[in-house]
Amino acid sequence: MSTDLTEALEDYLEAVYDIIDVKGGVRVKDIAERLHVKNSSVTVALRNLRDTGFINYEPYGVISLTESGFDEARRLSETHQVFRRFFVRILGVGKEAADETACRLEHTMAPEVMARFLQFMKFITTNRAIDEQWGEAFKQFCRTNDVSPGYLASPVNYMNDKTRVSQESGNGFD
Repeated sequence: MSTDLTEALEDYLEAVYDIIDVKGGVRVKDIAERLHVKNSSVTVALRNLRDTGFINYEPYGVISLTESGFDEARRLSETHQVFRRFFVRILGVGKEAADETACRLEHTMAPEVMARFLQFMKFITTNRAIDEQWGEAFKQFCRTNDVSPGYLASPVNYMNDKTRVSQESGNGFD
């Protein structure tokens, strides 16, 4: 999280951004429906976002993003979409679980980890041969190496000795 916003306020900011993107405008009711909260909760959040300089808001008025609000909301939304695509397209996770997990991760991932994750995503998706080989090999691996959410062995059981040594040495590329 690169701002002083709470995760909840980041969710409100992202909702404002996404609704404006789809509808061209946003109302308290739209945000409440999207986030499954009461209108009064939205009003409190909008006041906080206004006070931090991310939105322009007056009760019963038009809600709009400031320049810094737009930049931060776009960053949050794009981060969410990158995670969601990774979970759905690369890992084959269902869309609902992918969306929920992406929402959690977008708030907590350290910038240097996010930068490396984005490098990885670009690497495997821009090289067609790697993307196709990776995808098919992983699908086959998942078919023959079932791991259910109800039974997760120790994470170390999923890594070979070479992987463990690389991780312990620092950047994972030694």
